[in-house]
Amino acid sequence: MTKISVNLITYNRANYLKLAIESVLTQSFSDWELIVVDDCSTDETVEIVSEYLKKDVRIKYFKNNINLGIAKTRNLALQLSTGKCIAVLDSDDFWADNDKLSKQFNLLNSGEHVLVGGGCQIVNEFGIKKNSYLNPQTDEKIRGMFLFKNPFVNSSVMFLKEPAIKYGGYDESLRVGEDYDLFLRLGRFGKMINIPSILVNYRQHSQNVSWIKIVSALEDNVIIIKRYKKDYPNYFFALVRRLFRLFLVRLIFKK
Repeated sequence: MTKISVNLITYNRANYLKLAIESVLTQSFSDWELIVVDDCSTDETVEIVSEYLKKDVRIKYFKNNINLGIAKTRNLALQLSTGKCIAVLDSDDFWADNDKLSKQFNLLNSGEHVLVGGGCQIVNEFGIKKNSYLNPQTDEKIRGMFLFKNPFVNSSVMFLKEPAIKYGGYDESLRVGEDYDLFLRLGRFGKMINIPSILVNYRQHSQNVSWIKIVSALEDNVIIIKRYKKDYPNYFFALVRRLFRLFLVRLIFKK
């Protein structure tokens, strides 16, 4: 069994894809497979991945016949993976630390944690660095703020495959926040941690900051917060805060 499966989901991100794949290839930890699932891209994604398939047998490519959407495609990648651990990498992001997989695998392999994340460097569409931040590190601090906001950057995380599948995988009814929901569910069954170092470059661009997506995310976040109100503290204040933000966004942009 492969120790780590890297799940890379892509859809029409050919201009960013090479950098994402290269950040996996340069990892010091070598016992991995890269599962690239293409959600029916219409750009040059196939041609780009094909070149890498010739270079490294650890890379595997799957293309959906129709566009399934992000949650269904994440579940497909999860099912296709053979690794004990799942590392997530969205195709417009790229890892910032060549020892990322090694650091996270050692923590998960100890048996104490089910989910490990890390710090984030934000870059623009051209890869220029904007700012960076670290997320709360201890399980206690993560739980204390979990309903207020997602303390994990999706492309920074690694989690255990078995409990992720056992407890339902990604919720395909959600439009946005399927990762947030899964992390909250994993937290019901084990400890969580963020490594205090920058692990990923998160790319901000027009496709991932649209106002339509912001409204959808806030609406789905309300559903998610209510779902886990008995599992984490500060439910009432988190819900009020999210509803107020949703009200303001709808008011300003008349959504």
